[in-house]
Amino acid sequence: MLPIVQISLDLTNIDEALETAALAMRAGVDWLEAGTPLILAEGLNGVKQLRKAFPNTPIVADLKTMDGGYLEAEMMAKAGATHVVVMARAHEETIKCVVKAGHDFG
Repeated sequence: MLPIVQISLDLTNIDEALETAALAMRAGVDWLEAGTPLILAEGLNGVKQLRKAFPNTPIVADLKTMDGGYLEAEMMAKAGATHVVVMARAHEETIKCVVKAGHDFG
């Protein structure tokens, strides 16, 4: 199995993030990460815009979830994320809820 290359779009402006993502995709990146700064600055719109621009590319939403796992994962999935990040130190129930949301929303 070949390694997966992911770029973290830790930017605060969606236009810069889209430009960087396009450059990264041309360079051969496999996955795009909506970094925490992008999600804080742009909210769900950041993920939606990435999905619109890159409809077939896996998108990781780096939420660093500690609680509210199901709801946060659901929101990101509906915005177009294919993966979310939950913190390893989160309560076990939070992790289970994120996994359940992953199954429920693909």
